[in-house]
Formats: sequence, structure tokens, C-alpha cells
Amino acid sequence: MKYYPVQYDTSYLDGEGVRPLKAITPMPDLDQAVAITDEFLGNHWKKMVRNPVGGLKRHYVVPGAIYENLWDWDSIFIACAMPEESLPCGQGSILNLLDGVREDGRPPKMASPDGQFQYLSHPYPLQAQFCFLIAERMGDFQWVEPYWEKLLAVRNWYERETVAPDGKYIWLGFQGNGIDNNPSVYGRPPRSSAGIDLACWHYRDLRAMAALAKKLNKPGAGEFSERADALGRVVSDRYWDQMDGFFYNIDCLADPGETSLQGITWETFVKFRNWASFFPLWARLATPEQALALRNRLMDASEFLSDAGVRSHSARDPIYNNNPSGNPSNWQGPVWGLSTFLSAYFLNDNGYREEAAEVASRLIRVFAADITTNGCLHEFYHGDTGQPLLKPGFLSWNVMALGLMDNLKRNIDPTTGSLLG
Repeated sequence: MKYYPVQYDTSYLDGEGVRPLKAITPMPDLDQAVAITDEFLGNHWKKMVRNPVGGLKRHYVVPGAIYENLWDWDSIFIACAMPEESLPCGQGSILNLLDGVREDGRPPKMASPDGQFQYLSHPYPLQAQFCFLIAERMGDFQWVEPYWEKLLAVRNWYERETVAPDGKYIWLGFQGNGIDNNPSVYGRPPRSSAGIDLACWHYRDLRAMAALAKKLNKPGAGEFSERADALGRVVSDRYWDQMDGFFYNIDCLADPGETSLQGITWETFVKFRNWASFFPLWARLATPEQALALRNRLMDASEFLSDAGVRSHSARDPIYNNNPSGNPSNWQGPVWGLSTFLSAYFLNDNGYREEAAEVASRLIRVFAADITTNGCLHEFYHGDTGQPLLKPGFLSWNVMALGLMDNLKRNIDPTTGSLLG
């Protein structure tokens, strides 16, 4: 791969409240860091809650204090991480999104208080699992029943509109890919990339449809389970590069029309080592051998493990950089709360409990230092130095640090619950 210096329009940094505040030094005492972080997030999570307004008829959550719009993948991680008293806000978030499902079944990516739903970007396949996770924590599934037909319509839309001729789930374009500038998607032609993370989201959502069908006494549980099983086999087999020992996105630009008697029986991988490649651990689809290889790469300081947490891209990849960018947000190197804390659950769920605690503790020490020095958290941190890079005051999935160390000790994963058994 030939690499040229990363280009960004730096005028974004001149906006109000964008540039980082003071430099920080990670807090050495972990117990103190956990206490400071838990206290801060326990006092600040309500800043992400919005009252019903306009087209949003229920309480909902937003990424942070300056936002008013409801986003799909921010909201699921926020809702999973917040305390029990916030559950009505999680429930309201997914129901507000389901209210915006179009007649053809397409779910919105985002909803705004003026009643507008955004359908231009690729929506995450998270609707069923969002319902399941909140309903399980509430101990009540009946509120999902009136939305069952919408969940079916959404599933049918994904199968009809986002599947390549060979059956793989594809990104319709880079917009909507929450890992904004993942080079395996960003800048590529529409419908050209079968995302490894996307496949895992679909697997989890199919599992959720099966679980909800059982809970609500609806037909189709067996069919959804079979479809999930089939997709799981595809993920562990076809998305795995045996030579590199890593999962990659698959290039969908092969042209069967340019062949003669031999059929195309191979996959062409988009070989960027992005954090998205670890999602088979979250879906529990990696074989033991694959899980070990992923663990080793995640814990490799020359690739993903930073002193501040988990990098969003391998430091060995020539594209690795830590530029402070907000459009797109930079997932080509910086440490994010999501990349670190979800990785902790990845590792813990697959039996690597000491490693999970280690990666989580690194960013919590950084968070505590940021809180003590600057009175806030930032959107992401430098993958080498651990310094804040952008947007002081950002919350969103940073709230996943709340109670995280205790969750890991108790083997609790609020982003999965009993969904995968």
C-alpha cells in the first residue's frame, strides 16, 4: 500500500469549543481514578437526557450537552451504560427511532426535535437488539409487542436493500458508518465494502429477533436463529484472512462478467487494520484460535494497545495518524472511549479477563486526569501520548466507564446481556 500524508481541512479546529484544553498526566492510583470517574459520570449522565419535544414524543438521549439530535449507535451504547433510573430514556430512544421507520421499512439514522428523520446515511442494524437489551434490564418485554411488525419491516428492508448478490451485508456508502473514516469504507464506492463489524451487528440483531419472537410468542424464532447461525459461519470463515490471522472487510467489486469458465471462489480483503475487525469478539463468533489471535493483536503495543487505552487503528498501518478531525471524526489512530471500553467487554466475554481490566484501567486513568485537570472529558485522545485531542465536554459513550471495572469483575456486559447466551 502506498501512503501519502493525511489531508484534513484544519478550519474545523477554529470552531468554538473544539480545541482541547490543558495537557494531562494519567492518574497512577487506579482506585482513585475509578472513584473520580464514576463520581463525575454519575453526576453528569443526565446532561445527555432530553425531554419529549416536537416529533420526539418520549425522553431520549443525545451524545452530549451541546446536541439535540438522537443518533442510532450513540444512543444504544449510552443507554446500555447509564444507571437503572435512565432506562425510560433508553426505551424512549429506540421507540422514537422506530416511530420514524418508513413505509418501506427503512429505519432512520437520526431524528431531530423538529420531527425530521434522516434517511440518507446507512442506518445501523441495531433496532431489535436495542429493544431486547432495554427490555431485559426493565424486566418487561410487552412494550415491544406493538412494534413487532415494524421490526419485521426493518429486517426485510436490510435483506432487500443492503445485501450484495453473493449474500453479504454491505455498506451503502461511507455515511452512517459510525467509525467515520475507517478506510475500509471511507472514500470507497457505494456498495463496495462488506463490513466485518456490519456483519456482526446483523448477527446480533438476528439473534435479538429470535429472542424477541420467543418472548412475545411470535412466529419466526427458529428461522431467525437459523439465519444467525448461517451468518455466523460466514463471518468466521469468509471474513478471516488465514495468512494475516485477522478479520477484514471484503471488497465487493469483483466482476463475474469478466471471467470465463472458472468461477470466483475467493475473497479479496480490504486490508486496513481498523478497530472494526475486533467485532467478531463482541458477537462471540471468533473460534478459540481466532479469538487468541485477536487478543494478541489487541494487546500488542506496536499495534492497538496504547498507554491510554485501545487505538482505533493499528499503529503499524501506514495510514495511522492522530489528527484532530471532526468531519469525519478520526478513527485512524486516536483512542476513543468506545474503542477501549467495548474492547474490554470483547476481551472479558471471551475469557481474557485480566487483559480486559488492563485496557479499561488505562483509559480510566486518563479520564480521571482529564476530569481533575480540565473538569471534563474529551471526544478522543492521542494514540501515542494520551493527550486530549478534540471537543472538551464530550460525553456520549464515554459514559461506558461508569461502573465498568465492577462490571468486569462481576462478568457483566450491559451491551450484550443474555442475548448471546
